[in-house]
Amino acid sequence: MDSEIEDTLSRELEQIAGNLVVPPVPGLPVTTTRSRWHVAAPALVAAAVVITVLVTALTLLTTGGPDRGEPAPAEPPTTSTTTDDGSVSDAAPEAPVVVSGVLYVGGQQVPGRWTDVRGSGTHWMGQRADDSWWWGYDARPQRLEGTMYQPPVISPDAGYVGRVISDGGGAMLVGSDTEEGGEGFGGVDLPGAGLDPAVRAVAVTDDGLVVVAGTLFQRLWRPFVDEQTIDLAQTEPGQVVIGNTAAGLIVNAGDNAVDGTQGEPYLARLSEDGTLTRIAAVPTHDVLEASEQWLAHVPPGTVGGEASAARTLRVQHVDGTASSVLTPPAGWLFVAPGFRWESDDRLLALVVTEDGGDESLVRCRPDVASCVLVSLP
Repeated sequence: MDSEIEDTLSRELEQIAGNLVVPPVPGLPVTTTRSRWHVAAPALVAAAVVITVLVTALTLLTTGGPDRGEPAPAEPPTTSTTTDDGSVSDAAPEAPVVVSGVLYVGGQQVPGRWTDVRGSGTHWMGQRADDSWWWGYDARPQRLEGTMYQPPVISPDAGYVGRVISDGGGAMLVGSDTEEGGEGFGGVDLPGAGLDPAVRAVAVTDDGLVVVAGTLFQRLWRPFVDEQTIDLAQTEPGQVVIGNTAAGLIVNAGDNAVDGTQGEPYLARLSEDGTLTRIAAVPTHDVLEASEQWLAHVPPGTVGGEASAARTLRVQHVDGTASSVLTPPAGWLFVAPGFRWESDDRLLALVVTEDGGDESLVRCRPDVASCVLVSLP
């Protein structure tokens, strides 16, 4: 029975194909073919519909149909760090992380032994155990060439890298993107190459504005505006940029401000003309990381010298509300610095056993004040 139907369908398909008149393919340029396509389109569409129906019927007969054949393969499972029941996902991290010297990017291990990484998604900048600096837009590391006496910086969205290169007694601030090829966007000469501490890049914004600082000076470089620098001591006297977060620059008052352990630090947006727009005050801190919604920090005096672990992390909304305290799973301590925002409301934190023997990674939800160990790739 099935064989007779198949033969009938095959003959009908051959008859349709033989009777179908297809317009000739027009030559280039195509600017003169619009009317011919409009005339031929209804016939072609109708024929295509008939052929599709017949082919579908023949396929169902030969494969047994949806009720007689094997079930269609399921979609591959996807991991997600979001949950709706108040729990915290233990899925593999979505941001680049270093755990026990291993760098994970996009679910893959990156060759080499690593001490630190910053980035977002698969775009990153990291430091190897030999103090060399590397970057990547995937799991293949690419070296940042040149002599650097201070660490480079990466923008919150990991799109740009800024750094100071020392060569021949001079210093130059340079920048590049983290796309394939790592295209540079120029450089500018800086004073004070021989100063101690060395001149350093402090922050890069997602718009490509770069803040650089040396002894008694701080400048804004505008590579995508006019490739010139602006003296921040003139546009924002007494305000010192000390870091960068997804919520804005970390700024503190006072010409001698070098960190956020004292004074009145705050978050601010930086404009192209060198002015700062205050967003919100932040606590004094040894280490502080902020997303656009939340910030996490350890209070002054928690880490430093021999101390690099904390029993708790303090979290709050960027506007200062909804504060709480995070604690790691039993037997673990937070490493500081060592925590990063994976998303606006998920924190990834490096943890170490109380005896310092093992490292691992936890994911924390500040809204429920809970942390769980993460499953690493």
